[in-house]
Amino acid sequence: CQRVRTPARRPPVVRPSGPLRCGPASRRAAAMAGAPERALEVEAAQLRAAKDAELLKQVRVRFIDEGADRTIDQFTKYPKQCTIEGVSAQQTVFELRQAIAEQEKLDVQDVNLFGNATVFTDDLVLADCYVDWMGLGMEDWPPRFIAKPRVRGFEVAVDVPASRDTSVWENGRMQSYMDRTLLFDVTATTRVSELKEMVAKKIGIPAARQRFTAFFRGSLKEAGDYVVLADDKNMADYDIEKKCVAILLEKNLFDENGDYVFDDAYWDEAGYHPQPANAWIPQDSLCDRSRPDANKVDPAQPLSIVSDRRAKENQG
Repeated sequence: CQRVRTPARRPPVVRPSGPLRCGPASRRAAAMAGAPERALEVEAAQLRAAKDAELLKQVRVRFIDEGADRTIDQFTKYPKQCTIEGVSAQQTVFELRQAIAEQEKLDVQDVNLFGNATVFTDDLVLADCYVDWMGLGMEDWPPRFIAKPRVRGFEVAVDVPASRDTSVWENGRMQSYMDRTLLFDVTATTRVSELKEMVAKKIGIPAARQRFTAFFRGSLKEAGDYVVLADDKNMADYDIEKKCVAILLEKNLFDENGDYVFDDAYWDEAGYHPQPANAWIPQDSLCDRSRPDANKVDPAQPLSIVSDRRAKENQG
């Protein structure tokens, strides 16, 4: 025989006979349902803040000079700059390049964005630039972009070691003493002598006093070779574009006859001999304080001494 299942009986629903009581959430929902205009109310300050945060502040762009010099450092001059408005942080660098090119009436290929030591690729989203990297051009938000024109040939880097020749002095005190890397746009037919003239125009050391030593490496498996570049050769003769890793600048202390070149002040039995009129070395960089043309400011002394400053304040 088969068993017949009977449906289970549900307990009766007991409804309260008194007024319905609601919790805090229910009361808030009822109040909002009764007054929908209050739920849509937005404070004016919040609305302004939302509109301001939708777009970035003015994006500042500086342009380097046209020409072979493509160096970006603290000595770079920017003859032109512009500001771009209406830029969103969700846009890419390429979209920003397009906006700059359209506003400045340039070809987008001549608007390539860099920082002091940063290259911005086209697929990078501007929001990803929200970092604080001191010294890399990423200290500000939005970043302060630097625009370079397109490369006509290929870029060559020349390493310049720190020296008195390239130091910067002001009012008897040194402001800069550091290694520098100079970047130039050259072609296969550019001669070594022409590259030296570019360097001379940049840092002041005459081309005749420069010596270029290039490090060549054909592949990662090779140890590489150091070669002194001859002035009458061009970039193609050394295959600079494909094999050159770096070019080091050294100052030649001797002339073509092997004689030492006195390009600085010196003493001898005849007395003191000042620098030549065409000297490029900062005169204040001479450490000899006994020379007659020495600056009154001693760079070895501090700008001020705390005890002297306090004594002067007490007297005043």
